[in-house]
Amino acid sequence: MRERITIGVSDDCDVKIRLPEATAAKANGPVMELARLNGVYRIAMYDSNFQVTLNNRPIKSNKAIDDGDEVWIGPAGPSIHFFPIQATAALVPGRRGGAHVAPFIEQAAMEASATSRRDDAKIFLREFTRELVREINPITKIIIFAIMIAAVVGSLWIGFGVINEMRRTRRINDELRGQIQAAKDEVQRTNQQLSQLDQSNKDVIRSLSLAVQLRADYGSGVGLIYGSYMFVEVGTGRPLRYPESQSGEQSGTESQALTPEGNGLIAEYPFVGTGFHVGNGYVITNRHVVQPWFADERAQSLNSTVHGQPRLRKLTAFFPDQSQTLVLKLKQSSQRDDVAVCVIEKDLPANLPIIPLERDASVVVGNMVVTMGYPNGPDRLLALLDESEARGVLARYGSVEASLGYLAQTKHIQPLTTQGNITDLDVRRIVYDARTGEGGSGAPLFGPSGRVIGITFAVFTENTASNFAVPVRFAFGLLEKSGWTPPPSPEGDPKETNPEKTAARPGD
Repeated sequence: MRERITIGVSDDCDVKIRLPEATAAKANGPVMELARLNGVYRIAMYDSNFQVTLNNRPIKSNKAIDDGDEVWIGPAGPSIHFFPIQATAALVPGRRGGAHVAPFIEQAAMEASATSRRDDAKIFLREFTRELVREINPITKIIIFAIMIAAVVGSLWIGFGVINEMRRTRRINDELRGQIQAAKDEVQRTNQQLSQLDQSNKDVIRSLSLAVQLRADYGSGVGLIYGSYMFVEVGTGRPLRYPESQSGEQSGTESQALTPEGNGLIAEYPFVGTGFHVGNGYVITNRHVVQPWFADERAQSLNSTVHGQPRLRKLTAFFPDQSQTLVLKLKQSSQRDDVAVCVIEKDLPANLPIIPLERDASVVVGNMVVTMGYPNGPDRLLALLDESEARGVLARYGSVEASLGYLAQTKHIQPLTTQGNITDLDVRRIVYDARTGEGGSGAPLFGPSGRVIGITFAVFTENTASNFAVPVRFAFGLLEKSGWTPPPSPEGDPKETNPEKTAARPGD
């Protein structure tokens, strides 16, 4: 409470401190003096011979001293702590009717100013707390304790309530997730059933419209093959002729002996069949179509006085939508299987469809098949015309070849398309019930994929469910020997028929 406070080693100082002997010799008077100005203590003087610091900083004159400041005198101390002994924090209220400074606070402050230990503040706070607890009213203590117990119990109750609510929420969420997963599984099963039903419907629709679509896509690539052959004398190559006396009655000369002599008509035998284009001008048909003398009963029953050798005289093809006759050349024929490969010699039409072949066909009894060909040859085509037009064509053109030329120019060359199923299988043949007839030999047999799986070669007339086809795999060797290269497939996969894209052309 003094106006001025001196701090030093002499007895006349207000605050006496102890300094090391080496340092105390330098003290001629007070080491530091404080003066109060307007209620605030400030540093009025300090001895510059000592390293006096305030809060670890060099001390300055007229520097104010705040509560809790620490002054060090020299590097090794001592240190002086300043406390407000009249501040509210240092007063202990009680029933004694007035504020007073607790003795332990004063003692602790004096001890802290005389020692360099840093844990004195902890001791001070601990003792202060004890004294404060002693001075609190017991009722207040009970109330505080009750409040604390209530807070703890309330916290526990709230915590248990939150935990139970979280468990219940988690259980409900698990049940909801289970219901959602079950609903998803049910939806997935329903979608699978719908997909299967949709696929079944598509298969049914495709089976009903397969023939229509194949006709639209590949009908123009199936041609009618027409040709003729004759016999020539072995060694001389002269054609065998009918006797001159029978030159005007050719219909009755088939049982007569043929001769290379004279000027009679050359014995020429026409034939018809079916072939289909597989790319680059190559046409697949039967061997007995392009070499008919092996299956022609007339040729086998000839009674010739000269041993003759058969020779093709004409080999042509008529394709739908093509007005010109295409000349064919035989490239390869199989000696074991009824398969032959021809090639269009010139004027290959650019728009001639390429019929795809099934290299690895999975042929099963009951599978759906479609065939396209020209059974009954030009007779069926003429029968499709009006009766008056058909009679006019026969009267005007006379020969079969000329009639076919007229039918090609008028776009009446159209294959017969029939649909059926496979009824039996053998290693080297496929038996099916799609209707065909004589002249349909060499026709392509399409499988469910829309690719060719066989080549028709025979008809069992007494049982329409027993038409025969050679598996198309036996034609690949002949094609490769002939120089055929598989055309690139624009889709990369076997052609699948799609009923939605089926569009029948005029005249189909």
